[in-house]
Amino acid sequence: MSDPNSTTVNQGELKPLLGVVRRLPVEVDWSLISKCNDEQDAILLCVHLSRLANEEIARQLGIDKGHWTRIMQGRGNLPARKRTQLMSLCGNIAPLQFEAMKFGRKLVEHDVAREEQDLLDRLARVQAQKRVMEMAA
Repeated sequence: MSDPNSTTVNQGELKPLLGVVRRLPVEVDWSLISKCNDEQDAILLCVHLSRLANEEIARQLGIDKGHWTRIMQGRGNLPARKRTQLMSLCGNIAPLQFEAMKFGRKLVEHDVAREEQDLLDRLARVQAQKRVMEMAA
């Protein structure tokens, strides 16, 4: 069982968000991201792909319905601390992908389990090499 205070999560692991269990957000097709003109478009895409009602999203994010409507119309700003909650709730990372594309960056999945196994393999090779060197001495 994972540590509830840990910031690392396995890709398939379910995480609770505001009392609702959701899968980790997934990437959106980059061809859709490339059609976004600005961050507002990416937020709209994120919400649209979730197929959740605007009222439900606003409620789960703890945002007033009126303010949520203004956000969706581009007349209000999504609080920065709500961005990751929005992506988790909607099940995709369209806003994050837009930012990466805008700045010429690419997103790389952080696979902690694979990195750990790579380090253990390397450690085993070094230990074996050390034993060979000790036997030769």
